[in-house]
Amino acid sequence: MAVVLNIILGVIAGAGVAFLGNMIKTPGTELKKMLTLAVGIILGGLGSVAGDQLLNYGPTFLDSNFVPAIVGGVVLAFVGVYAGKKWLHLGIA
Repeated sequence: MAVVLNIILGVIAGAGVAFLGNMIKTPGTELKKMLTLAVGIILGGLGSVAGDQLLNYGPTFLDSNFVPAIVGGVVLAFVGVYAGKKWLHLGIA
């Protein structure tokens, strides 16, 4: 149950990071916008699970340390979205 909760937290955090990334640097096409959201969601879920597994800090809920899970989701999603915008040119046209 903890892994499912971590993935849900990570998906929410990753979608938020991708949404903010799209608002800051608007993509040229709808496909690039969807790719940015997909990268943020996938990496947010993975980062959330990794953060919970690596760190044992903060309050727990259903055997999940949700502070490292949220931080891991935000950090890995940010790195992925930033790399996509910078290197893969998912930003402006």
